[in-house]
Amino acid sequence: MPTWILVALLGYLFLAVTGVTDKFLVSKVVRAPVAYAFYTAITGPFSLVLLLFGGVVPNLPTFLIALAAGASMIVGIYFSYSAIGKTSVSRVVPIQGGLVPMFSFILAYLVLGERLTITQTSGFLFLVLGAVMISFRKEDQGWKNEALFHAALSALFFATTSVFTKYTFVHSNDAGSMVIRSLFPFHISASFITGLVWPSLGFLLPVLPILAFKQNRTKIFSAPKEAGVRNVALYYTSRGFGTTGGFLQKYAVFLGSVSVVNALQGMQFVFLLALTTWFSLYYPRVLKERINLETIALKLSAIVFISIGLFLITK
Repeated sequence: MPTWILVALLGYLFLAVTGVTDKFLVSKVVRAPVAYAFYTAITGPFSLVLLLFGGVVPNLPTFLIALAAGASMIVGIYFSYSAIGKTSVSRVVPIQGGLVPMFSFILAYLVLGERLTITQTSGFLFLVLGAVMISFRKEDQGWKNEALFHAALSALFFATTSVFTKYTFVHSNDAGSMVIRSLFPFHISASFITGLVWPSLGFLLPVLPILAFKQNRTKIFSAPKEAGVRNVALYYTSRGFGTTGGFLQKYAVFLGSVSVVNALQGMQFVFLLALTTWFSLYYPRVLKERINLETIALKLSAIVFISIGLFLITK
C-alpha cells in the first residue's frame, strides 16, 4: 500500500476524534456557525512559524490560488455548520461524504489535469458510495432546501480547498517564486511548507466580511462565555487533533492523488462510527447514537464497499 494512503488514513483517524468532539460541541454548547468559522480563521497566521524551516514565496498567480484555498476552507466551515444548525450532523455528513470527492474529482481533472486509471476510478466510486452509506442515518425530520444548499456549498468549498492546495504544492517553484532558506540544518520539503503556510494565511480573508455585521460580532464574542472554560479547553484540544489530521491529510495530497485522498474520507466515518458507538455504550450522557440491527447492517455493508475501494485504488 502506498505511503500516502497510510498517511491519509492516519489523518482521518485524527479528524474522526475531532468529529466526535465537534458533534458534542455543536449539539450542546456552541450553535453559531459564524463563531466556528471565525475562531478557526484567526489561527491562520500561526502557520507562518513554519517558514523558519524554509519555504517558497510563490509567484503571484500561485500565491492568489493559495490564499483562495484558505478562504474556501473558512467559507466551507461556515456553510457546513450552518447546514448542521438547520437540520442535523447525520444529514449533512452523507452529503459531504459524497459530494466532496465528486467535486474534487471534477476540479482535479480541470485544474490539475489529474487522471485516474479505470481500476482506480472503480475504487474511487466504491469509496464514495461507502462514505455515503456509513454516514447515513434515517430520521423523521425532512430536508430543508436551505440546509441542503448549504451542505452542498460546503462540499464545493472543501473540495476547492483541497484542489487549490494541491495546485500550490505543484506550482510553488514556478518561475517568479522566491526561496526562503531554512534556519535549521535538517531539510523539509519547501513545496510542502509552502502549501501549508500560504493557504492558512488565506483563512484571514473572510474575517473582515464576517466582522462587518454586528450580529456576527455578538455571536462570536459571546461564544466563549456561553461555552465555559472547560468547553473552550475541549474546543482547542479538538482543534489540535483537527490540525494534526489536516496536516497529515495535506501531506497525503502532497504525495499522491487529491481525488483519492478525499474519497478516503469514508475511513474517517469508519473511525467515527467506532468512537460514537463506544461513547453511546459507555458514556451515553456525553454522546448518544441510535444503534439497531438495521443500522449495523448498513454500516457493515458500507465498510465492505470501502474495503473494496481501498483494494482497488492500491492496485
